[in-house]
Amino acid sequence: MTTEVLPAEGTTHPAGPPTWARFHRLIRKKRMLWMVLPTLAILAFVIAYPAVRAVQLSFTSTSLINPVARGVGFTNYRTLFHDSVFYTALKNTLVFTGSSVLLAGVGGLVLALLLEDFLGRFRWVQTVLLTPWAVPTVVAAYLFRYMFEESGGVVNSVLLQLHLVSHAVPFLASPQWSMPTVVLANVWAQLPFFLLVFSAGLKTVPDEVVEAARTDGAGRWSIVRHVKLHYLRSAAVIAVLLMVIANFNNFPHIESMTGGGPGISTTTLVIYVYQLAFSSYDVGYASAVGVVWLVILLVLAVGFVRAVRMEGTS
Repeated sequence: MTTEVLPAEGTTHPAGPPTWARFHRLIRKKRMLWMVLPTLAILAFVIAYPAVRAVQLSFTSTSLINPVARGVGFTNYRTLFHDSVFYTALKNTLVFTGSSVLLAGVGGLVLALLLEDFLGRFRWVQTVLLTPWAVPTVVAAYLFRYMFEESGGVVNSVLLQLHLVSHAVPFLASPQWSMPTVVLANVWAQLPFFLLVFSAGLKTVPDEVVEAARTDGAGRWSIVRHVKLHYLRSAAVIAVLLMVIANFNNFPHIESMTGGGPGISTTTLVIYVYQLAFSSYDVGYASAVGVVWLVILLVLAVGFVRAVRMEGTS
């Protein structure tokens, strides 16, 4: 007959060997890290290196004609903060981005609410409205460019035939009309994104909450305002901030329609950097503008992350 020996009071059991489950988890974590490394290497090559290189070039007078870098300190930044074209480009970027996101967001929300009850044979309407999202940006830009041409454009032809105007309107050649025309084309291209996001968000609204609101006597507008918009808040924050960043970087749309003109009426930051680097060949100054542009985007990215975290904790 054997007796069990109990450990003395105050002593601890020695740590046993790691179990197979813990060993398997450790191996799995290391394997996943190795799988992520190629992606991190690609991101470092296409994002981190160009960003660091742009910062280095912003302190030089590098040119595509004379690629020998010569340090100039903060000269490019001092020139930038006294550059009226830079401030005009920044203003145009804010106008283009704000107008596009506001109009496309409101339009997408209205369409999503109107199409929410479309079932059966009317489902094809939503599919048709989503097709602009599948059209390449350059194709959509050239489509609107030909539509709004002063001579031979379909828009001017219709306006003249309906006697709404006495002569062709220079939509793309007038500083007054060029920015609204570009914004309109951009809204047409991005509205399906908001329609898709809000349509998906409306499907997450619990039916019992809507029925309870109807039982309490709430009308359709009250349900939309106090119930559905509340559930769409998280989706709206993410969609709006993503589109703000995307429109800040929108190059092919403006370049294909107006090239930043007439004059600098539609020149945004991305267009200005392109013109400085590949038209004026001033890579150093273009890098300085790009660095400031990058800082603005980083501020937007931080705002995006904070907004998402606030939505997640609310």
